[in-house]
Amino acid sequence: MISHDRFGALRLAHFLPDAQIAELRDWEFMGHLWVGEAIGFSEWLRLEDESDVLRSLAIDFGEFPKSAAEAVIRTIDLPIQGGMALGQLRAVLGEPYEIERFVADRVTYNFFSQGPHPYEVSCTVLDEGGLVYLVVMVPLGEQVA
Repeated sequence: MISHDRFGALRLAHFLPDAQIAELRDWEFMGHLWVGEAIGFSEWLRLEDESDVLRSLAIDFGEFPKSAAEAVIRTIDLPIQGGMALGQLRAVLGEPYEIERFVADRVTYNFFSQGPHPYEVSCTVLDEGGLVYLVVMVPLGEQVA
């Protein structure tokens, strides 16, 4: 995957310049306050005290334009795509460190990426239909320039 520095410079508007992007302020997530950009449930977040550095991006494959999602995934060099089954995700990401079920028809699998630039990768997979929601996050303990 790309370096944390390159990831930190990404913005949702780079991929969807003509979209109606909502600005987020005072957004609570993972015990921190964030600012960022959102389209529906697709959120790109920066810590409030590091507001120029992207730390987390989420893509809702059900509403995010397919071509834009593919461009984001190519840019961050993560070889997955919407609709992938758990077995395909495991082949790319290894075994999940945590499995969560919040609703009956889907499961969220949390992975740590391999390589010199670690990321937490969360994949929500429908029982019927594959990967529907992706979160890629620089671990909060990591320094990003």
